[in-house]
Amino acid sequence: MKRYVFVVDGEVGPDLVFEETSSDQHLALAAALSSSPTVLEVPQGSEVELGWTWDGTNFIAPSA
Repeated sequence: MKRYVFVVDGEVGPDLVFEETSSDQHLALAAALSSSPTVLEVPQGSEVELGWTWDGTNFIAPSA
């Protein structure tokens, strides 16, 4: 099991707990949460997925 807490302005907020597995999604989530991520809301109807990038303004799909 892995447990993470969200800290905002030094204050502990909600937590996120998930069972450890070796799935690609869980491994990617654990790596992202362990690296001081920036958390962004994805616009409704957007198709943003694992592997896309963020340029500070827009989400960009990987090139083919």
